[in-house]
Amino acid sequence: MQLFKKKNDDDTVSTYEEEKNEIKKPSYLLPGALVTTLFFLWGFSYGLLDTLNKHFQNVLGISTTQTTFMQVAYFGAYFLFSVPASMITKKFGYKKAIIFGLILYVIGALCFYPSATNLSFGGFVGSLFVIACGITTLENCANTYITIIGSPKHASLRINIAHCFNGIASTIAPVVASYAFFGGNEEETDTVANLDSVKWCYVGVAGGVFLIAVLFCFVHIPEVDEEALMAEESAKSGTVARRASLLSPHLLFGSFAQFMYTGAQVCVASMFMFYASDVGHFPDSKGSILLSVGQACFTVGRILGAILMSKYRADHLMVIYSAGAIISNIFVIAMKTEATTYALLVVMFFESILFPTIFSLGTKDLGRNHKRGSAFIIAGVSGGAVLPPLQALIHDNVNVNISFVIPLIAWIVVFTYGVVGHRWVRYVDDPIVETRFDNNKEFETDKVY
Repeated sequence: MQLFKKKNDDDTVSTYEEEKNEIKKPSYLLPGALVTTLFFLWGFSYGLLDTLNKHFQNVLGISTTQTTFMQVAYFGAYFLFSVPASMITKKFGYKKAIIFGLILYVIGALCFYPSATNLSFGGFVGSLFVIACGITTLENCANTYITIIGSPKHASLRINIAHCFNGIASTIAPVVASYAFFGGNEEETDTVANLDSVKWCYVGVAGGVFLIAVLFCFVHIPEVDEEALMAEESAKSGTVARRASLLSPHLLFGSFAQFMYTGAQVCVASMFMFYASDVGHFPDSKGSILLSVGQACFTVGRILGAILMSKYRADHLMVIYSAGAIISNIFVIAMKTEATTYALLVVMFFESILFPTIFSLGTKDLGRNHKRGSAFIIAGVSGGAVLPPLQALIHDNVNVNISFVIPLIAWIVVFTYGVVGHRWVRYVDDPIVETRFDNNKEFETDKVY
């Protein structure tokens, strides 16, 4: 099973040898491995965000609805910055776009220091927005790159494997937060001391991300001729290479499915500690550890999904996983015992493979439009800014159990996309042409595959 393309001697991305009549490509193994490390970064950032919700409510005395302003800023950045990020990637190439995203991440993390010093919740929200703009750029680059650097047949498998690192980071982050923010217990009540722990945690994160940015300055990240890869795959399978339209229903529905999925994922994670407190009667320090266990279940589900995806179709697995999320979510709504908190762990297990699978199915056959089409799917992550405030309003005005109706609706949408939505592909009749790269900038040639 070939996940990545094998190495050739030529260092250009796609050259055509007339004598041998074959396309030559560089190795994507090392660049693919380096890009995969980026998945850890935004997984860690997201894992810290979920715990910050409850921490800021405790320390700053804000309401549940106000805590979701962080989700609005964080995931709203995906809606506002996704298209600009794809334009930056298309104009300057993957390497420069990745470095740009990492620098934004560093700036946002460093801004936590003055925000904590001045006890400014608005400052924290603004800092998270800057971090999220950087992560939006990284997601546009990394998800797209991992999807297209190998056989389209194994695109879902590759991106699910890469997203396992995202899950690992999301598992570690709440544990770090439990001791950094809560000190492992509920005894710390001094506001300044608590926010000091937040600012130093993010200063450390900024330092680590800066080192990764420096590393990317010295590595070679080759560009990719998506049209050439499509043509090669079609030649091997004996089919005609066709490019899907940017207005194809499978892409547009995929963007909406991603919107609903991300909103549901954030709903579950951001409301987890409130549910553990209100229904399970757990202290916040233990709730944070349980959230970490939930992220571990998420990671296990993703690893298991990646293993199964090597044998079974991605869309079939997505239907099974989304159905599991629907059923377990119904238990979360209907039951009010202390043990019901553990049903949230089951929900997090089943939501695991949905994001990367929606991405790979939604960007199928886009060819040279892959970077722009990927921006549609990544923009769908902005659902994390819309659904959690709705859930928080229900929580504040009704109860936490009923608030989980919001993610339930989202799982149903994802289930529908897995059953039929991803099949609605509209192709265009434009020819598949070769793309050359000069200083990482794209230029179409006159060569038609």
